[in-house]
Amino acid sequence: MQWFSTYGWRKVAGLLLLTIFLCLLDRVCYHITVPVTLEIRHQSLQVRVGTTTLNVGKVGTPQYLIFADEDPVLHEYQMDGTDSTNNFSLDPTYFQHIASSPYYRFQAWMRDLDGTSLWRDLQIEQPHKAQIHTIPLKPGVPIPLSGEAVLNIHVQLQRPETPRTLNLVLADHSSVHITLNRNDRFINVIHNSPDLFNEKEIGRTYFPQDPLPFAAMVISFIIRTLLWSLALLMLVIVGDSVIALLNKQATGRWQFLRSYKNEHAILRQSVQNKNAVRRVWEALTTAIHPSGLLCLIGSLCFILWIARVQYHGMPHIYDANAYFFAAKMYAHGQLSAPLPPAASLFPGPFMLQYGGQWFAQYPPGTALTLMPGMWLGHPWMVEPVCGTLSLLGIGLILARLYNRQVATLAVILGTLSPFYSYLAASYLSHAIALFYLVWGWWALLRFLQGGAAWNIWLATMCFGLAALTRDLVGVLWIVLVTAISIYLCWSQVRLSWRRWWLPFLVALGLALCFVGISLGFNQLLTHDPLLSPRSLFYAPDTWGFGSGIGFYGQHTLAAGLVNLDENLTSLAIDLYGWPFYTTLAFMAIPFLTRQARLIDWLLLLCLVLMAGAYIGYFYHGIYLGPRYLFETLPFLLGLTARGIVTLAALGRKPGHSIVQWSKDTATNHVSLAAPRWSLSTVLLVGSLLACNLLYFLPRQIEVHKDYNGLPANYQIDMAAIYQPQFHHAIVVTNNYVFYQMVLFPINDPVLHNDVIYALAGEPAQYAQLHQAFPGRKIYQISIVNNGTIQYDSIDN
Repeated sequence: MQWFSTYGWRKVAGLLLLTIFLCLLDRVCYHITVPVTLEIRHQSLQVRVGTTTLNVGKVGTPQYLIFADEDPVLHEYQMDGTDSTNNFSLDPTYFQHIASSPYYRFQAWMRDLDGTSLWRDLQIEQPHKAQIHTIPLKPGVPIPLSGEAVLNIHVQLQRPETPRTLNLVLADHSSVHITLNRNDRFINVIHNSPDLFNEKEIGRTYFPQDPLPFAAMVISFIIRTLLWSLALLMLVIVGDSVIALLNKQATGRWQFLRSYKNEHAILRQSVQNKNAVRRVWEALTTAIHPSGLLCLIGSLCFILWIARVQYHGMPHIYDANAYFFAAKMYAHGQLSAPLPPAASLFPGPFMLQYGGQWFAQYPPGTALTLMPGMWLGHPWMVEPVCGTLSLLGIGLILARLYNRQVATLAVILGTLSPFYSYLAASYLSHAIALFYLVWGWWALLRFLQGGAAWNIWLATMCFGLAALTRDLVGVLWIVLVTAISIYLCWSQVRLSWRRWWLPFLVALGLALCFVGISLGFNQLLTHDPLLSPRSLFYAPDTWGFGSGIGFYGQHTLAAGLVNLDENLTSLAIDLYGWPFYTTLAFMAIPFLTRQARLIDWLLLLCLVLMAGAYIGYFYHGIYLGPRYLFETLPFLLGLTARGIVTLAALGRKPGHSIVQWSKDTATNHVSLAAPRWSLSTVLLVGSLLACNLLYFLPRQIEVHKDYNGLPANYQIDMAAIYQPQFHHAIVVTNNYVFYQMVLFPINDPVLHNDVIYALAGEPAQYAQLHQAFPGRKIYQISIVNNGTIQYDSIDN
């Protein structure tokens, strides 16, 4: 048929060869494992993991080797977005209940969960006898050891994910447990006494040091995403071919994916002599279909509901608590507040008590943006509005870079993203930073494409506020999008560079003002313009590799690749709520089919650089999804929408060819209309959206019901905390995490509110509070059955 000759049998053969190559490369990645060796020399133990060596010392004579039996549903990040690493929200009971369901089994097969953290290739070497025995291993089953004075145990750990433990049972019935934990960055050795009542850590070292196994995991993720891209491409082409053959009587009544040129010919009508509202509406609908704008309104309502009902209008993570508390200070007209009496009993998360003042460690942008919400009494509304406007701005930018189809589809995908929705409802800095970055980019594009000078000034203001919100991330983002925008508009820039001078000088002056604001902020709080509150709070919190970085004590390239693997895993689960590898599969289609344009490559470059930059940061930061990647949403949404549109166009090609073939071979002169849309693409995308709307999003609503940010075992009646039934009181707890996560942000910066909250649990501390706040009654807060809150009066 004509389609086969025009589309090219060589291209089809090339895609098949590419598929075979990717499968082979993925197999190679699977064979790059973490080698583990236990060397026993006269009752002394040495543990080698790759190039890392841990000399444990004398432990005894090992009699048995046991690989710990692990729960098969326990993984770092599960299919509902819960985790066992950072937020500890994963509920094993729930997954044991659904483990036999077809959808869970499909997701587990897709991700090859059985192949993660898998011990394999066990060999026991007896050097004195020059013997090596390859022994089958089964978790939980004891493997007898020879009792030789010199013994080497070799085993490989495939795709390390959750912690894995090797157990040595000794002759005196005590045991030694060797654990590899990539997320918490350690290998440790624990000795248990025979009665199991005495446990002692006898060795610990940093892990991981060797990057190759973790680079292989990232590469395998990319390879499998590409393979699923090819699978979706083949599914759509075959599906549309079959549909075209089965619908020879079609009369062209379906219309979808109209050409950008025709669309804009209709929509770009004169807006002269119309009122401002009408002009704005027509400008919006020229760039984004009204269906996308309606989705934005619905999304805003949903996010406001999350913020008010599920989050109770309060922050639920250390960072957000600090932003929230700082916004209260700014709303009172001050960057810091005087230290309260008994200040040691009010330890706020990421809050400094310095120079007689207390203040947050973060730059001022987030708190300044929240401040109007504080004045109005509804701070929980600020970030949902910022997030919604960010999606609108993304749509307007993509309409300029691509067309209305891509812009509308990107906006709709964003509104349906659980990752976007639940993070935009929080008090974290990401939604606010994205808001400033997106609108700065929009204004910059308008200026470069011939807009008025005020656009570059608006861009500078927005970019400056973004840098005051998320400093290093904001600067990297601004540099990348500024560079690609100038590159894309270079022909216009070259012809009109003379008009740049005055606007550029004004913009430079504005940029220097923001630099001055940042330095002045540091000077006022730390008394040193070059010392930020963040560095003062914790100097190792910095980007880079080596010792003395981060709270793990050091950071390595291997650990950075672990962070990247975790972020990609979380992104593939949370971004759209689709089955794992399909999340990013659409992005690859224009590149695999050689349909990619320059802007596609530039957006991909920005995405890779933004995500890859976090390899140099010691912590993955996953909370409500991979929040460090939130600022990459314009690139993710744009490339996904572009991939879907490209897939639909490729799906229509065989249909057109079949129509032409039918016309050439028809004997009854029946007119066969060429397909105007790709039914297979619509069904495919509709099925993926159904996975989100029928499973993932309802599960998110359930997981975040009465949300408190604490591990899953902390079920708390949050309303009872936020609405106490007493007045002029002090509420205390001795649970440090509960205090910092839940109670501290309720306080007023000057501690003048009706009920204040302190960290205390001893009589001396109660006496200190009575002295500092006379006349207030003290209540001890307790969490009892089913999360019920109980307040017990503390006698004076």
